[in-house]
Amino acid sequence: MRIKVTAILAWAALVLAPAVAAEEPAAADLTGLLDTSVDAQYGFLQQQIYRGESAEAQNQLETIVSQVEAAFHRYHEDLVIPLTLIGDAYMVQQEYDEALDHYDRARHIARVSYGLFDPRQLAVVYREADAFKKIGDLASAGQREEYAYEVVSKSYDAYDPELLPPLHRLAEFYLQTYNYLAARALYNRALRVHERNGTANDPAAVETLSGIATSHQLERFPPFYVANPEENRLEGPRPGLTTTDLDNQHLTFNNFPAGERALQKIIEIKRSTEPEDKADTLQAILQLADWHQMFGRSNAANTLYSHVFEEMQNIGEDAAGYFADPLLIYLPQPHDPKPPPVSRRDTRTRGMVTLEFDVVPTGRIRKLKTIEAEPPKLMDFRVRRSMRQAVYRPRLLEGVAVVAEGQTYTHEFDYFPAADKPPEDNENTASSGEAVPEPSGS
Repeated sequence: MRIKVTAILAWAALVLAPAVAAEEPAAADLTGLLDTSVDAQYGFLQQQIYRGESAEAQNQLETIVSQVEAAFHRYHEDLVIPLTLIGDAYMVQQEYDEALDHYDRARHIARVSYGLFDPRQLAVVYREADAFKKIGDLASAGQREEYAYEVVSKSYDAYDPELLPPLHRLAEFYLQTYNYLAARALYNRALRVHERNGTANDPAAVETLSGIATSHQLERFPPFYVANPEENRLEGPRPGLTTTDLDNQHLTFNNFPAGERALQKIIEIKRSTEPEDKADTLQAILQLADWHQMFGRSNAANTLYSHVFEEMQNIGEDAAGYFADPLLIYLPQPHDPKPPPVSRRDTRTRGMVTLEFDVVPTGRIRKLKTIEAEPPKLMDFRVRRSMRQAVYRPRLLEGVAVVAEGQTYTHEFDYFPAADKPPEDNENTASSGEAVPEPSGS
């Protein structure tokens, strides 16, 4: 029996396959499976994998692999799809190493059969990237993401709209790994693709514009505490993917106007293309207002917040309830305490720090105090230090930003209490990396 599926649509279906099992798995019926067409057969097996019956599908796919190997050889192109789907079955079962082994073989066969830069291998390459992310190997995931982008770049013209999904995917990966410079270069290139194809004013451009704004925001407001946000410089473009390769991107730092223009453009697009969806437009205006608030332009932010408040009332929404409490829009996470050496670690324990403060109309806090900490003085200082950089969307009373008193925030963290140690080791505690109390100051 020969099983051969090489159509591009089959590959597209694999690329777009769901990443997790469905919440309500359905029973499988294998009766007459071999009598169905090849396309329907693989489609059915793929559905089984994501409907909670991955073991059954995997058995059938392994049978197919054995049949192809017996009829041809171990590197025949007909093995690519069943091997890929077996990898999917292992992914659903959270056996990521096994999944990677099957994806690696499928990718190798695809490259041998179709060529090093044939786009039909993308279904496998993107799966490998996802598997590496699952096991926390972001370096390998990044290599796969960049290789996939290289394959696509060699397959299409520089401004072909087919470039947009892979551009966005790689840019999103860079944002997730805090590589904002490379992400911005990709989003700017995606915007030029939109402009060349006349879609810069279409809803399709919203994702690109939002990514540009996020890259500027991440640069100025890193996700973790740094001593001076103005000096925050996360990793630049990876080796082999330079800014020159990405359309000679000119690097700028803390470019407030560029992000503001991108957010304003999103509002224009939503107003012109979706005039009846006022709630969606108001969300875009809130995003711009939060941008102003984060960058210290509270007057402009509060003007926009008041506008949204009034418009929500006009369309029958509960504006008073929506703005009744401040909303945290930025808080750099404090670093967890260093654990003691493995030989001195006790059981992992959950700690917490609860703070109380007021939020003023500028979105900043005042009258900060610790009201609870467990264990005492271990993380108080770090959490308070991060909270002083927090930014809130303010409370609105009748559309006007007002002080919100008595707000609380609880930060939870894991730590390893130090186990009992010999008296002679006491003087070495500070150099051992042990979780010791922080200074009491704020």
